[in-house]
Amino acid sequence: MITSLQIENFKCFKKQTLDFGKLTVLSGANGVGKSTAIQALLLLRETWMRVLATGEEGRNRPLILPVSLNGPLNLSLGNSQSITNAELESDLVRLGVTSLDGSQGEFVFNVDIESPRTTIEFASDPGSSFWNTLTANLTMEEFYYVVAERVGPRDLYGMVDQPFNSTGYAGEYTAQAISKAENTHVASELCVADGTTLFKVQLEAWLEKITPGIQIMTSKYTEVNRVRVGIQRRSAGTGWLSPLNIGFGISYVLPVVVNGLLAPRGSMMIVENPEAHLHPAAQSAIGRFLARVALSGVQVIVETHSEHVVNGARLEALDLGAIEHEIRFLFFSMSDHLAVPDVTSISMDEHGDLSAWPIGFFDQQTKDLSDIFRARRASRKS
Repeated sequence: MITSLQIENFKCFKKQTLDFGKLTVLSGANGVGKSTAIQALLLLRETWMRVLATGEEGRNRPLILPVSLNGPLNLSLGNSQSITNAELESDLVRLGVTSLDGSQGEFVFNVDIESPRTTIEFASDPGSSFWNTLTANLTMEEFYYVVAERVGPRDLYGMVDQPFNSTGYAGEYTAQAISKAENTHVASELCVADGTTLFKVQLEAWLEKITPGIQIMTSKYTEVNRVRVGIQRRSAGTGWLSPLNIGFGISYVLPVVVNGLLAPRGSMMIVENPEAHLHPAAQSAIGRFLARVALSGVQVIVETHSEHVVNGARLEALDLGAIEHEIRFLFFSMSDHLAVPDVTSISMDEHGDLSAWPIGFFDQQTKDLSDIFRARRASRKS
C-alpha cells in the first residue's frame, strides 16, 4: 500500500505531496488537479511495467526508457510540451511514492520541452531509489482502473486474453469477466449474502443493494469472440432483457462492482466517477461497497463529485469500525490568486467525524437551501 505520492513539475503541480489511506477519495471542482493526480499514478505504473520488461539485468545497468504519454492505461497526456508545469520551466518531472513499510522510490523523467514528443524519457542508474517501489501495489500484476467514460449498454461485449481477469478500463470486457468468475470465490470480508462465497451470488447481492431486484446471466459466443449479458428483474415477471432495455446505470456500475470483487488483497483499484447514472441511494450504496473493498485489503482510490458516495463510504467505515486515517479525503481547490491546486487532506475518526470541512467540500446543498429560504422571505415581503 502506498501512503503518499510526491509530484514535482507535472502539469498543474509544482511540488505537492498527497497522502493516501486504504480508501482515498479525491473531490473538488472540475479542472483542479484530481485527474492529474490519477494520471501521475498511471504514469508510474506504466513506467514500472516498462522497467520490468527489461528483465532483472535492469538493476545492474543504467536505464533509459521512452514512456508513452498516450494509449497505455488509457493515458491521454498529449505531448512533452504540455506535460510540465509552465511556471517552472524545468525539463525534469519527478514522481515518487512512499509505501506502508516506509520505503520510498523516486522516478525521474527527462522531458523535451523544446519540441513536441509523445514520449518522455525515464532514466536511472543502478541502485536508484525507484527500485524500492517493489513493495508498492502499483507494481502488482493485478491492477484495476475504471475510467469515467465507460462502455454503455451493449447486447454483446468483447473477449480478449488477459494476464488477469478484469473488466477492462472502460468496462468493455465486463461480460467476459463475469463469465470467467461465476464459479470462483470472493474474499469473505466482501460477502453480503450468507452461506456461500461464490462470486455470482455475491455480485447479485451487492447489485441488490445498488439496483434492487437485478439478476445477471452471461452467454458465450466463442465463434465470434463475444459474450452476452442478460438482465432480469425478479419482480417484473419478464424474461431476460438486453442491457439496452435497462439503461446506463447498471452498465456503468457493473465494472466497478465486478473489479472490486475480483481484486486480490494487496492490489490497487482506481475508479473515476462511480456515481455516474445512479440515483442518490445507489450512489450511497456504491460508496459503501468501495469502502468495504478498501477495508478488506485492496487500496482504493476514487474520484467523485458525489456527496452520497462520500457519506456511504463514511457509513460503511463506521459499521466496520475503521480506525482513524484508514479513509482519507483529498479536497482539491483553485483560486484566482493561486497558480497551483490547493489540496486539503481530510481524515475521518472512529466516530465518522471529518478533521476539516473546507469551503466547497460538498456544501452546495446547504448553500442552495439557504438561498431558497432567502428567496421565500423576499417573496413574502413583496
